[in-house]
Amino acid sequence: MKNDRQDVAGKSRERVIAPNPLSSRGREQKADPWIWISLMMMLVLSFVVFEALSRRGSSDLSIHATWASEGDFLHPRTFIRHMAHPLWHGMVAFLTLFSVPVKLAAALVTTLMKAAELWLIHRLMTAYLGGKLGRVQIALAAFAVSLVAALWVPWVNPHVYLGAGTPNTWHSPTQMIAMVAMLLCAPYTAHCYAEFERMLPLQGEQTCLPRKKAAVLGGLLLLSLLAKPTFMQAFLPAACLYFLAQWIRHPRNCRFFIQVIVAVLPAVLFMIAQYLYYFGILVPSQGKMVLDISWEKLGYGLRTVLLIAAFPLAQLLLWHRKGRGKDPLVVLTVLFFAVGVVEYLILGEDGRRASDGNFGWGMMGASLMLWVMMLIEFLGDWAQARQEQAAVESSGGKAPVLVAAGFAFRIFLLLWHLGSGVYYVVYLLTTGNSL
Repeated sequence: MKNDRQDVAGKSRERVIAPNPLSSRGREQKADPWIWISLMMMLVLSFVVFEALSRRGSSDLSIHATWASEGDFLHPRTFIRHMAHPLWHGMVAFLTLFSVPVKLAAALVTTLMKAAELWLIHRLMTAYLGGKLGRVQIALAAFAVSLVAALWVPWVNPHVYLGAGTPNTWHSPTQMIAMVAMLLCAPYTAHCYAEFERMLPLQGEQTCLPRKKAAVLGGLLLLSLLAKPTFMQAFLPAACLYFLAQWIRHPRNCRFFIQVIVAVLPAVLFMIAQYLYYFGILVPSQGKMVLDISWEKLGYGLRTVLLIAAFPLAQLLLWHRKGRGKDPLVVLTVLFFAVGVVEYLILGEDGRRASDGNFGWGMMGASLMLWVMMLIEFLGDWAQARQEQAAVESSGGKAPVLVAAGFAFRIFLLLWHLGSGVYYVVYLLTTGNSL
């Protein structure tokens, strides 16, 4: 009987992946020179970009650096004005305690966040593709995701970002640190559900997460809110939809789902407080959240979605491998992006904040997560298709033309996104503009 349970659990492990981003496994990266080479390249590139932006008074980086300089650790109330995104400001203010100029501190902190983003993307790709692709290929893929931008169409978005948005928002330090939090929280949330499914055949209705994992989940989500609530504003509804669907599938396992609710409740309450603060309920504000629905915005919004995520959407439509939709992280990521798009299309702000576009940040953050997962899926498809092609050719057959055309189309979009990202970085470095 015991062996039967182990067999069932083993099958569950094969079906559900969702790797743990905090796991100590994967320390073989220490012996992988390519991740360290790519990290050093990203550190240099990022510092050059962020240092240049920090010297432009109109840039987000410069403005937020000025706000950070107003913080005083001896008077914690000075950080209350940063309630919507205090983590980056606190880190910059901490560096200034060591006589680091505030603009330099801002550039250094943001550079470290970009490098951390790349490292987490690389870990995720290694977990999924480590046995299918070489180290050089994985390092290049992770670096590419950290550079891609919305498709550059000169008569639509001549400066890449304006008119389209981008998965990699180089000009926004608070979004940068929120992306690091996202790359921890989304995979860990999926991992927690994968653990539930893995243990389900063994524990039945008594299946629960270890208390430590539940506490880590709640802590990570709370940390993401300290970075910026734009991740949680789209991810929380998506995760609620996903876990509700799983609760319906497993109605007798209420203990696990109630445990998850209890674990994330502090983060939910803190996010509510942030939005009450930000939109003028707790303190005077410069605008309010409103429903903003129009045919004009719908057309503009769908165009934006297409420009920012053409490659990931093409991968979703042309998926080659079977059964990948069962991976909790893949499903959560697609839901996350879909919710972000809906929020972007229907929500807005009025007053002085009417042109800030804060409800686009959730969609842009979700697009980066979608990019990571869909590039993983594309590379997995590519590796499998090559094996299938070799098998067909060895038997004297020919590979299907439509499959080859589908890969060519996705590669074309990928290169277009990557070229647009390189152009955007060059644009930021060679002009005095901030966006």
